[in-house]
Amino acid sequence: MTGAELRAVGIALRASRKREGLSGAEAAARAGVSQPTVSRVESGQRVAGVEAVERMIAVLPFSQEEANRLTLMARDAYAFASSERRVDAGVSLIPGAGRRLLTSAAVVCGFQDAMVPALLRVPEYVTAAAGDAGSAAGWGKVLVDEGKTFRFVVTESALRTWPGSGAFMPAQLAHLLDVAQRPNVSLGVIPWGSGLPVMPPHGFTVCDEAGVLVETFTAEMTFTGLKHVTAYRNAFEALETVAVTGEDFSRVVERAADDIRQIIQ
Repeated sequence: MTGAELRAVGIALRASRKREGLSGAEAAARAGVSQPTVSRVESGQRVAGVEAVERMIAVLPFSQEEANRLTLMARDAYAFASSERRVDAGVSLIPGAGRRLLTSAAVVCGFQDAMVPALLRVPEYVTAAAGDAGSAAGWGKVLVDEGKTFRFVVTESALRTWPGSGAFMPAQLAHLLDVAQRPNVSLGVIPWGSGLPVMPPHGFTVCDEAGVLVETFTAEMTFTGLKHVTAYRNAFEALETVAVTGEDFSRVVERAADDIRQIIQ
């Protein structure tokens, strides 16, 4: 019930904030928390402690009865998670663990600096990626679930490098433009020449508060535990601040597609 309770609390907080006419930044200032914390709590994700949730409840116009109810729900969810912490929290190489994380998560955040994220690859890209094909095949089907939220950040370098001949890259980049139009997907790119606030040594995918998926050359690793998830989630949010989206994203992708067509012709 932990995840369901957190989502219920988040839905109630978001609805109250919007009725009050507050932006996420304004609610964060009132509660004395960061704006990313507001976003995570409203999305039903876990944050470092229940105190942040309690502060958000306190600054919104709930009745005393409703405030008490939401506070108890939040405390119960956090207390349950603490007492039932997985004994294998840390690093796992269990096959299929990453897929289970993806299919169960409500919010998925992915960053890649060398390749197109696995969830966004067209079949030809998956095949050309050879050893990666087995783990990535079929992951894109997860995107059709509009009950999930997906946030992706890639560097421009990831759009301009590819496995194999690259004959499929114009279609791959066109697919990215299509996916970016989906209501449950946010897709940003960090253009060449941008300074990065953090320098991750590899790509990663954060799945709610449950864990982080990392693809290596020989294995698929999952990191669990609050320490790991918080570190990767904070890194993603920092990278997201320097990524361009919307029309700017489309321009970067279209420019890369034009350049690639000239190379592969």
